[in-house]
Amino acid sequence: MLKTALRDNYIYGIIIAHYISSALFFLIVSILLIFSNEAFIGHYFHPKILAIVHLSTLGWITLIIMGSLYQLIPVLTNKKIHSPLLAFIVYLFMLIGTVMLSISFWTFDIGYVIEIAACFLFIGITLFLVNILLTVKDSKEENIEIDFIQASMFWFWLTAFIGALLAFNFKFIFLPKEHLYYLKIHAHIGLVGWFLCLIIGVASKLIPMFLLSGKLNTKVLTYSYYIINLGLLGFIIDALFYNGMNRVVVYFVIVFLGILFFLSYIAKAFKTRARKKLDINLKYSFISFFLIFIPIILWVILKTNLISKKELEQQVSTAIVYSLLFGFITFLVLGQSFKNLAFIVWLKKYQEISGKVKTPLPKNLYSEKTTKVQLYIYVISFVTILSGILVSNSLCIEIGAVFLLLTAVLYNFNIFKIILHKALTPP
Repeated sequence: MLKTALRDNYIYGIIIAHYISSALFFLIVSILLIFSNEAFIGHYFHPKILAIVHLSTLGWITLIIMGSLYQLIPVLTNKKIHSPLLAFIVYLFMLIGTVMLSISFWTFDIGYVIEIAACFLFIGITLFLVNILLTVKDSKEENIEIDFIQASMFWFWLTAFIGALLAFNFKFIFLPKEHLYYLKIHAHIGLVGWFLCLIIGVASKLIPMFLLSGKLNTKVLTYSYYIINLGLLGFIIDALFYNGMNRVVVYFVIVFLGILFFLSYIAKAFKTRARKKLDINLKYSFISFFLIFIPIILWVILKTNLISKKELEQQVSTAIVYSLLFGFITFLVLGQSFKNLAFIVWLKKYQEISGKVKTPLPKNLYSEKTTKVQLYIYVISFVTILSGILVSNSLCIEIGAVFLLLTAVLYNFNIFKIILHKALTPP
């Protein structure tokens, strides 16, 4: 009994560490964006853009995803995380690797530091994959959500592997094609394989649960799973061995069809919901589902040669990545962070006395008013920065970055308010 309690305390501490680190990375990203607004005008292969993108993907988004999975995977599989110690080692590797990699990009020091950082990240991601797979393998639970999460782990590992090759390719130049070719593959697999597959797996479980939806047919999720992964697999094989970047439109159409199946599932959950009034966190989530169409529309415009100027093509390319990371993904993270973290902390502090004495609800652990203000500020930030990128206006980007900083401050306020919540002493 004592051993179980200590183990639970340990994994709880690791989850909290992930949330704190992620929130601080979000704050750092917003500060750096203010001082690098001019970097977003021109080619996307810019040291400061690379630094901010990797701080966002690895520090802000991936760390909070990892922390959330340590809570969600046991719920889906009815199994405890295989090794809490391994989870802590992964956290250290990811933290150190992310900081080193981002500093290397910011200063564009492509020597041994970036190579060590790539090794740290690749080892950390490999250990993370092993830990999750060992947790899932003995589970008797079978559901499509777990399949999506497992597939995303594989794509995450492949993204890290290609990233590590690129880090060493700076100095040794052993890849047969130009660096930017493999950078595009790295970005596509990371954004679609890791983030999109994981988001679908997690959202298809949590959204219906939060909405109190009726029984849903998961066949459409199965279609989505096979279609998206088939498109990704075809893309990676074609791109690596047959110069498939020329046929990327084919794989885009396949993946887009899979996304539509997922969105139809979410729409059905919305229609059959018992909870008619959406709380502020679910509003974030539904905004994010609409925003996924922005990068898709921009990508279609780019690939159909509707743009004649090379400079504008570069701005649209940057806008696609920005709208994916800070539109679709960040809105979803902002929406689910407080809900998930508040529930985790509430379970830790009130589970044993719940039902015996009056306890606060999970939503009482953070300020909903602050969350609403945060939403309005972040919408202004997102629209302003995206507009600034598309029209090549650095002042517009800088103003949007200031609003992003305000968002990050409010976000950190609520995150620490939840974590530092003092449990009420029962009578």
